[in-house]
Amino acid sequence: MWELGFKKIIASPSRTFMLLAAMFCFGILLGPLTIGISTNVYVASLAICVLSFAFTPPSQGGVGGGRIIALVIFLFIFGLFRYQQSEIPKNIPTVRDHVGSLIRVEGDVVSEPSMGAKSQQVTIGHVHVVDAPVFGNVLVSLPLTGGGSGWGHVFYGDHLVFSCSMQIPRPFSGFAYDRYLQAKGTLALCRFPHDLERVPSTHVSVVGSILALKGDIVLLMKRVFPEPHASFLFGLVFGGNVGLDKDLQNDFAKTGTSHILAASGFNVSLFTFVFFGFVIQYLGRKRGAIATAILLVAYVIMAGATAAVVRAAVFGSVLLVGSTIGRRASIVNTLLFTAALMLFYNPRWLLDDVGFQLSFVAFVAIIFVAPRLETHLAFVPEQLGIRDALAGSLSAIVLTLPIMLWQFGAISLVAPFANVFVLPIVPFLMLYTIVILPIAWISTSIGQLIALPSLFGSKYMLAIISTFASPGFASVSVPFAHIGAIVIAIALGIGCVAYLRKA
Repeated sequence: MWELGFKKIIASPSRTFMLLAAMFCFGILLGPLTIGISTNVYVASLAICVLSFAFTPPSQGGVGGGRIIALVIFLFIFGLFRYQQSEIPKNIPTVRDHVGSLIRVEGDVVSEPSMGAKSQQVTIGHVHVVDAPVFGNVLVSLPLTGGGSGWGHVFYGDHLVFSCSMQIPRPFSGFAYDRYLQAKGTLALCRFPHDLERVPSTHVSVVGSILALKGDIVLLMKRVFPEPHASFLFGLVFGGNVGLDKDLQNDFAKTGTSHILAASGFNVSLFTFVFFGFVIQYLGRKRGAIATAILLVAYVIMAGATAAVVRAAVFGSVLLVGSTIGRRASIVNTLLFTAALMLFYNPRWLLDDVGFQLSFVAFVAIIFVAPRLETHLAFVPEQLGIRDALAGSLSAIVLTLPIMLWQFGAISLVAPFANVFVLPIVPFLMLYTIVILPIAWISTSIGQLIALPSLFGSKYMLAIISTFASPGFASVSVPFAHIGAIVIAIALGIGCVAYLRKA
């Protein structure tokens, strides 16, 4: 049976690719178990695999089973090795070596500042402590106003110099905040430093220019819409909850609707294929694909380049290339290629970035599980996409439940119902908001007038979310959440295997 299945795999290039990509990801998954193995062992093992591939004769008309096995083992070992490379380097100074005491720090702002009501958070890289370079980034919390010359808004590329007593990130409320930040290269925190000096960047960069454009769009939306609708609609299109007060953010969390404020696959798909379908009429298919790719990169930067956005962008790019050359890509292979490519870049995403985990699992649920579940929901009306929204919401909630329990220890009991009421109008509200932005840029008065449907849609969604968040049982903490997450994950795994065997 196993031999017959393996012959089917090597006879199909598509299945072979699926196996190879999966084995690399599996190596990343098991990487933490092999920390400490010498690099020489990995190099020798990989060399043996290369020699085995080179000296194994190919079969007639194909690569051959022996060569496929050599490639499988090579990619699995390479996955283990790549994870070990992501460990904090030893025997070099890091920002962690300087925590606990007031010390002079300087570095460059390497990501878009995250704005709050009274403060902002920036990540600084290329860090120097007492004029000596150290490894690792620092997440710095700064006030928006104050009495020193350094207070005020900070921008991408600025150079900051300050005095600070740095701290090591710690887990809180069951969430592995330290591992989440380490996956982004951030190893220390600095809250409200002293003697801050800001040196504005004098270099023109692509990222800085795109983020400046994003800032202009934020100001435009604030002129067109009152708060909190301006912040909500901006988050709906570009991702993020900046400008929303804490109570409203908690309402989104309680109702399981925070995902609509996180730029995701749907946002990227909307930008990619709607724009692509428009420009190919004027530029042709190849030039249109190039223009769409440029727009996609700009959107990813505007949306914060989170793991979920990058996943959707890579996935969309592969489908875009397939559409350009006239070949339809396999969904499974495209998903595995996306995962393998992202994990090659940052192996820490798989186990430490909850956005990466939720993005892939939710995508699998919506693509593969929701259509089958929808056949069992014939009693739910199809009008306005209600049945589709319920099937997608239930599928994503069930499959991501182990992740939510493990990472946050709480679940939303009203999430399926809240999503049914808000998800059907999300694409229309997003698309309409995008369309009116160029008009509002030309004339704010006309923009405010034609933006009324978006304003009404925003009021409707926020009212629904606030209503479902009001009961005390909307979100509940689960005791022994980690044990529950493991049990549910095993049950889901057994259920998937049983279903595939039956199918």
